[in-house]
Amino acid sequence: MDAARDVAYKRLASICGSKLSVRDLVRNPLHFFSTHEVACMADPSTATKLTVQMNLFGGTVLKLGTERHHAAHLDAIDSLKSMGCFALTELGYGNNAVNMKTTAVYDAKTDEFVIDTPETEAQKYWITNGGIHANYAVIFAQLIIGEEEHGVHAFLARIRDDAMAPCKGVFIEDMGHKLACNGVDNAKLSFRKLRVPRENLLDKYSQVAKVGAFTSSIEKKRARFLAVADQLLSGRICLAAFGLGGAKMAMVISIRYSLSRLQFGPPGEPDVNIMTYLSQQRALLPQLGAV
Repeated sequence: MDAARDVAYKRLASICGSKLSVRDLVRNPLHFFSTHEVACMADPSTATKLTVQMNLFGGTVLKLGTERHHAAHLDAIDSLKSMGCFALTELGYGNNAVNMKTTAVYDAKTDEFVIDTPETEAQKYWITNGGIHANYAVIFAQLIIGEEEHGVHAFLARIRDDAMAPCKGVFIEDMGHKLACNGVDNAKLSFRKLRVPRENLLDKYSQVAKVGAFTSSIEKKRARFLAVADQLLSGRICLAAFGLGGAKMAMVISIRYSLSRLQFGPPGEPDVNIMTYLSQQRALLPQLGAV
């Protein structure tokens, strides 16, 4: 498992060290999604880490952040200096994230948000990159100011220090060996009075003033949630690209095998490869033509 994780990280670093940028989500989406397709041909673990780093984590900073977030993090995300995870899913609220229990309470005295995991079911669960590699997280939590709850918002938080030890208030449990994709380091994350500066609210749609005044260009909580979780939509395109990559690789393997797998030929003649048979050609070549 350790070796698989090391290889997946090095492959990810190679991809992110090329011409791929999180900004390609906006300026060159074809390049962005085709990179996902090709990455999955090589290694699904690398592809999974790629889409979390560049789409879910990086894409959320790009689309929900403002200029100060972009200036501080986008180049670092491209180079993996800011390696991130997407802390949305909770143990008890995987398919009902709008009602998640993680809280972010604004403390006007210190100009910070205090993020807490109030119960076991509020643990962030199966968080990719969280096991060993991520030093940042986009944490989704219910924003609370005074007695008023404003719905789910996204907060950029440091979760590991320069020595890659968990920051104060962050608790990380590596989820260990899995049946597949062991190059992916999944984690359970929980928080106990994790303090995040007010400026780390990804505030494209909602802002909190120093005195605690809340404003938002989106009136309803449900609509705000759909806006802050928007990267899940492009994530579906990334998954579709993974499927295309896997299908194309299956086609390559099938054709190569058909050209090398020998079968008996006509009576008294040498064996021939199975691609010689019309039935095999009809099964594979139309699919090749469609690609």
